[in-house]
Amino acid sequence: MEPKEIARLQNLCRYEDDLYIEGCKKIAGIDEVGRGSLAGPLVAAAVIMDRKKLMVEDVNDSKKVAENKRKYIFKKIIESCLCWSVAKISPEEIDRLSISKANMIAFKRAVGGLKIKPDIILSDFISMDLGEKYIPLIKGDRLSISIAAASIIAKVVRDQIMFKYSKYYPEYGFEYNKGYGTRKHLNSLQKYGPTMIHRVSFRGVLS
Repeated sequence: MEPKEIARLQNLCRYEDDLYIEGCKKIAGIDEVGRGSLAGPLVAAAVIMDRKKLMVEDVNDSKKVAENKRKYIFKKIIESCLCWSVAKISPEEIDRLSISKANMIAFKRAVGGLKIKPDIILSDFISMDLGEKYIPLIKGDRLSISIAAASIIAKVVRDQIMFKYSKYYPEYGFEYNKGYGTRKHLNSLQKYGPTMIHRVSFRGVLS
């Protein structure tokens, strides 16, 4: 591993290192993907990294990692972590609950799906009761390797889902826009209307 990458990862591990010193052995990171999308599920991931294998090369905020590289890093994360879990909230649930409530439920389900109970949770900033001790961090996926790892897991899983949907709804370009409101997507909505996986409560979906 290059010295520059080692230094970057050491900086990304500082919250975990401090918590390990305080006696927290099992630290979960959680993050979600798809909050602002017009179609498809909201996907949240939770992961407990192995302290002995914490510095997984190239782990970063998923938005800063190219798609092909994310898949490779995803594999390294799930091979080296202690456990991981994913929760999906359907478009119907999002429309019924609101995106904020759906986000909270997704986080709780992801944490609840972990095979190991965490001592503490690091999350991207969101105000909620997880039923566990947690620390919300503004732009946490850029500050914590556990949150960054969770963001990559959630992103890869959700991208795979949207790619599958693109086969059923080829007019919308889901394989490229992942359900977000690109010009092509909005034009397709105007031309064809919403599909079964669109969030009809979101602005721009119903004309």
